[in-house]
Amino acid sequence: MPVRALTPQQEDTVLRDFMWSQFISMPKDKRPKIGVTLSAGGARGFSHIGALEVLRTSGLPIDYMSGTSMGCIVGSLYASGMPQDKLTQIAANPRLSYISKDLTLLGFFKYVFGNKLFSSQSFEDFISEQIGSASFKDLKIPFACVASDIKTGEKVVFNQGPVAIGVRASMNLPGIFEPVQYRQRYLVDGGVVDYLPVDVVKDMGADWVLAVFALPDYSKQVPTTILGYIVRSGDLRGAFLTENSERNANFLIASRVGEINTMDPSQSLTAVEIGAKAAYKSLDDMKENLLLFGVDYVFK
Repeated sequence: MPVRALTPQQEDTVLRDFMWSQFISMPKDKRPKIGVTLSAGGARGFSHIGALEVLRTSGLPIDYMSGTSMGCIVGSLYASGMPQDKLTQIAANPRLSYISKDLTLLGFFKYVFGNKLFSSQSFEDFISEQIGSASFKDLKIPFACVASDIKTGEKVVFNQGPVAIGVRASMNLPGIFEPVQYRQRYLVDGGVVDYLPVDVVKDMGADWVLAVFALPDYSKQVPTTILGYIVRSGDLRGAFLTENSERNANFLIASRVGEINTMDPSQSLTAVEIGAKAAYKSLDDMKENLLLFGVDYVFK
């Protein structure tokens, strides 16, 4: 029986797969250093869990990671070496009590009538329960996250010290939670100054950066609550900041989770699925982009 010739498209696929297998088996010092950065996005950021699982399955080596807000939460847990099934389990059972014990009816009365912001201490405790008293130097993948100093407007990068306090500060939504006081700073959500911290992972040493973005869609609904307007204002500013970050990344995976409410964790598993599909759809193009970038490394 004659052997059927491959089509040009099949030949491209075979060549890409061969080159990819060679690339991911290379020693770290023989290839470009790869960085992955995860955007903010509230409940939409659960999509990062799905995207990271596809990247892990593809064999993509990750040398550095960065994240803001929800991207910081997922990124820190992933960088700690948390198994995929545990990450998915957290997404399947999200609870507001993980973030703050003040998120009760009494707490909302204090917020509305007593001008009292919520505490996010519970979230720091939750992260500590997941990864213990780990410092950034203890993580299996070097990781950094971003917070904002509400007094000075400065971007604060956490890459040393306790992970839990850095993650808490990075997701500490202004106008909802009390600023986190740490080393003479008053810290709030990093999305205020850097929604997608591409430059942070580059400063860590990444040569090639993959940005994973939980893509919002502002055309679907208009906020109807105070909280909704606070979150929307942050998202709009984040979208503006992200434009420059996208240009500075080498490749972008955009998870279209716009119909998921930022503050509604009930659709978290839907977000995970959307993130996985977005990453899988982009996977071949991502491989080609990285292989072309690293061609000098591959053929040394």
